[in-house]
Amino acid sequence: MIRISVILLVFALSFIPAFSQQASQIQTAYNALKSKNYDVAVQQYSKVIDTKNDYAPAYYGRGISYYHLGNFNQALTDFNKAASLDSKLKDLYYARGLCNTQLNNLTSAVNDFTKHLELFPNSVQAIYARANVYYFSEEDENALRDYSKAISLDNKYAPAYYGRAVIYKIMKNNDLALRDFDMYLELAGKNSQLSAEVERLIQEIAVKD
Repeated sequence: MIRISVILLVFALSFIPAFSQQASQIQTAYNALKSKNYDVAVQQYSKVIDTKNDYAPAYYGRGISYYHLGNFNQALTDFNKAASLDSKLKDLYYARGLCNTQLNNLTSAVNDFTKHLELFPNSVQAIYARANVYYFSEEDENALRDYSKAISLDNKYAPAYYGRAVIYKIMKNNDLALRDFDMYLELAGKNSQLSAEVERLIQEIAVKD
């Protein structure tokens, strides 16, 4: 019994340096990702994967890094690998949905956002993202439903008012479109990223009326 205990202790201790090194690499990769040093994050997550190729969070982290570097195909490959290793990894399907949107894989994007919402049904960002995909797919009724749902969950979420206003404008429901454009400007401010476009669309409706 004593001999076995000693052997097990030696065996366990032999893993401490390797585990410590890997934990350090994971932390370094995470810090780089958090600091938006995406090239460094890719390198560090790749080192983790080299030593532990079944670690889903490393593929997920590297996928996010590739996404922010604009390498959407590689990001998708990593998200798919992460999903095959851990299908319940938090925010994985949301991230993959954004990636599929960038790659114009719109059906896959809807499926990803829907899977995310099965786990997190009150995720305003995911509902809004799915609404955008429906808009790109010209599924206006579905887009309208999701924009409205996002607003019902967070009535201060400005982007959803903009998206819904655009749909109302497409549907020629100008009064509701103007109401939502005005709400967007009230919430986001007149110096927001979309304010000039909103003002243009409001003017367009005014001219037609």
